[in-house]
Amino acid sequence: MRGELVAIDLETTGLDPSLDAILEIAAVRFRDGQIIETYSTLIDPQRPVPQTVALLTGITDDDVQGKPRVTQAIPHLQAFVGDAPIVAHNISFDASFLKRQGALQNNLKLDTYELAAALMPRAPRYGLSALASSLGIALEHAHRALDDAQATALVYEQLWQRALQLPLATLQEVVAAAQPFPWDSKALFEAALREKSSGFDNRGSDVSEQSTADKVQSSQISVSSSRFQIQPLTSSELTTHHSSISTDTFFAPDGILAAHIPNYEGRAGQIEMASAAEAALRNGKHLMIEAATGIGKSYAYLAPALLHAQTHAARVIISTSTLTLQDQLIDKDIPTISAALGIEGAAAVMKGRGNYLCPRRFAALRTRGPASLEELALLAKLLIWETETPSGDKQDITLRGMEHQLWAHLSAEDEHCTDDMCETIGGMCPFYLARKAAQSAQVLVVNHALLLADALSPQRTLPDYDMLIIDEAQHLEEATTHALSYTLDAPALHRRLREISSDNKGLLGAILRAVRGAAPERDVARVEEYAGLIKAATKGMAAHVNALFGALDTLMSDEKARRPDANQLSVTADVRHKAPFEQAQAAWQTLSEYNEAVSAAMARLARGLHKLESYPIPARVDLARAADSAARFFVETGEQLGAFLSQPDPNTIYWLSSGHEERGIIINAAPMHVGAMLEQHLFAQKRSIILTGATLRTSGSFDFLRDRLGANTIETLTIGSPFDYKNAVLHYVINDLPEPNDKGRYQSAVEKAIVELATALDGRVLALFTSYAQLRQTSQAITARLALGDITVYDQLDASGRAAAIDGFSIAPRAVLMGTRSLWEGVDLPVDTLKAVVIVRLPFAVPTDPVFAARSERYTDSFNDYSVPEAILKFRQGFGRLIRRASDKGVFVVLDGRITSKNYGRLFIEALPECTRETGSLAGLGDTARVWVRG
Repeated sequence: MRGELVAIDLETTGLDPSLDAILEIAAVRFRDGQIIETYSTLIDPQRPVPQTVALLTGITDDDVQGKPRVTQAIPHLQAFVGDAPIVAHNISFDASFLKRQGALQNNLKLDTYELAAALMPRAPRYGLSALASSLGIALEHAHRALDDAQATALVYEQLWQRALQLPLATLQEVVAAAQPFPWDSKALFEAALREKSSGFDNRGSDVSEQSTADKVQSSQISVSSSRFQIQPLTSSELTTHHSSISTDTFFAPDGILAAHIPNYEGRAGQIEMASAAEAALRNGKHLMIEAATGIGKSYAYLAPALLHAQTHAARVIISTSTLTLQDQLIDKDIPTISAALGIEGAAAVMKGRGNYLCPRRFAALRTRGPASLEELALLAKLLIWETETPSGDKQDITLRGMEHQLWAHLSAEDEHCTDDMCETIGGMCPFYLARKAAQSAQVLVVNHALLLADALSPQRTLPDYDMLIIDEAQHLEEATTHALSYTLDAPALHRRLREISSDNKGLLGAILRAVRGAAPERDVARVEEYAGLIKAATKGMAAHVNALFGALDTLMSDEKARRPDANQLSVTADVRHKAPFEQAQAAWQTLSEYNEAVSAAMARLARGLHKLESYPIPARVDLARAADSAARFFVETGEQLGAFLSQPDPNTIYWLSSGHEERGIIINAAPMHVGAMLEQHLFAQKRSIILTGATLRTSGSFDFLRDRLGANTIETLTIGSPFDYKNAVLHYVINDLPEPNDKGRYQSAVEKAIVELATALDGRVLALFTSYAQLRQTSQAITARLALGDITVYDQLDASGRAAAIDGFSIAPRAVLMGTRSLWEGVDLPVDTLKAVVIVRLPFAVPTDPVFAARSERYTDSFNDYSVPEAILKFRQGFGRLIRRASDKGVFVVLDGRITSKNYGRLFIEALPECTRETGSLAGLGDTARVWVRG
């Protein structure tokens, strides 16, 4: 948007405009990216400046003493701004404080956060500092109002230039879609469209008249699902050269791999694992291998996999739990091994359907238009994303909050489409192209979710295979549980009903608009009559949905009255006899009739649309498929609710959960024991399966994991680490820690330990928590204290998220990284960034978790036979973050006195490698750690 604009920023004493006060105001007038004039002032908030705010902003009580009050400053701000449009980063925050003062309510408002989310769809983060850095804008004093306002002005100018660079057709479509909505960002896109249009010739004006339908038809979404040139899988690939290569010659210090890796060092453990993997693939055996950190296990299984696939014209599938490992395999490890073997086009990567944008669904959204502000914002983002990288792969776009839910409705997740159907629309479907590449690949990399969805569903997604390598096998039970779990809430049901019956944006309305004028009046009348009946049924169904979930809400409220902190309730036999549950059952009896009627009617409507194929009905096939998809949804809903309320499956765990404000009461179901399913659908079906990971044993045995996975007869192999842990790790055992149940004293000790350790080691500490609440409390308590020593705390729960926390910790000279579950493993930090790992609590599962509680009942001594082994696996994973290379040296600390005070504590200590162990006081932690790390 041209002309003069004013960027504003506020610093405040807190986040709540009804309770907190403005501390500093800044405004920057700018035109065409040039700052013309500035205004800034500190404000006397009439209260002490909180310490955390003082450390974050540098503003102290002395700084604001004698400064104007906010009522004195606001008139100057309004005079400076006038009627100019105002720009801010996350403008709703600043506007909420200004609204309390009655200021700048009528000015046009533009939010650089929302604009960046649309115009920079692949930016990893949208915080002001992150955007300024990525755009090359200097932000010297972040969290000072004037510096932030100036940075906002410069960020806005670059976003405006990006808008001007968009194709005219994209701008037109965004603006057209935005017309029904009070979307602040609309003003910028309209201004860009006006400026862009004024500079076009007659050819450009022809483009401006292009219909949305034409734009949709001309849009092409394509994807290269492999980062290699895929060659057909054929028996002609068998070569004498590759069949003569042995693991010894490949991994030897002067062998084939050494010629392709500078400073290569042969590892005995790597050769041992590779030999075992090669034998298992050759002889058709199943094998479980615990391969400790440092042996190079991915190379150890990749070389045999590629060789076996090459020499036997076979396909090997490799499954991982994390995207990080998947990317490492496909981007780095497989290319290295392939180059060493002289193999081209050997591998592809494939993800689940939910990772790919469905062109049919995207086209349908573009044709009907968005139904909400959130959907409009995502549509704009996708249209701009399409101009940058038409991959259709979710990994290539940054989604926030509600966008994840909306993506699910646009992905190929439950499309039930076939290759033939995709091919008829030009082969532009990303999932179709990924599947075509997978069918030609010798080695196919997938994740556990896709592997299990394929194995456990009659509708196969993956190409045929007999050889399978499962890395990160410690997560296989959890992945299987997730794949077979089900959740449902009232808002989800209401949303699906609205998607059918909404007058303007619903499916029935779209069908009626399509058939009118295209089909004979007789057929149109039938469709209209039938649509009216369905709409009436969905309205009645909505009322009974409320009755069902209302009864469940009463049930959950009764539980909360008994246990105020409860947010989950296992639906046991006793619960089923309680009055509210019986009321829910009664509501379901009526609701089920509506549900069956709606599902059957939508299926019949889909069949009717297919029969009208001789008439030129726009998007008839897409509308029929949407109706069929809705029918399937309600069929599955009926089956799941029927099982939950009336006919529970004895191998399924049912529970209710709450605490999600938007979702209300949630119905949950998960399998009791997945081992039998895995044995039936995987282990009994495949010729050779290799399961591997760094932490598969507890108490020196594979028995616990083998039992959980139904793999009791699988052979096992343990390969130790080449690292000298005795000289690499100091395990400091604190002998004066309060017990965790002494909450106040224990929490103070946790905070003191992390501060002392971070101060001694110039940051470089990873603190692993089991509780989100404790992580948040600790972060709030230590951030200000560590800031005094120029040590930054990166908190996984911060608004920027896990990836931003890891990135920040990796590049900051002095920092602490704190996280929960997802940081306990799969994090490989850059060299010399980590000197200590702190495990705050022994990672026992929450006893009241419904899945954990139900599975515990399988054991006579559930604590020792289930809780402890599961916690030890997690404990070993946390320890594994510390030493990743032979040259690493660090300190390991457990802030849970139970590791020495309880009998089971020795099992955790025995699960670790042989480290140097020292016992001492909390007060001596810092000095001891400093001496150890500095040698």
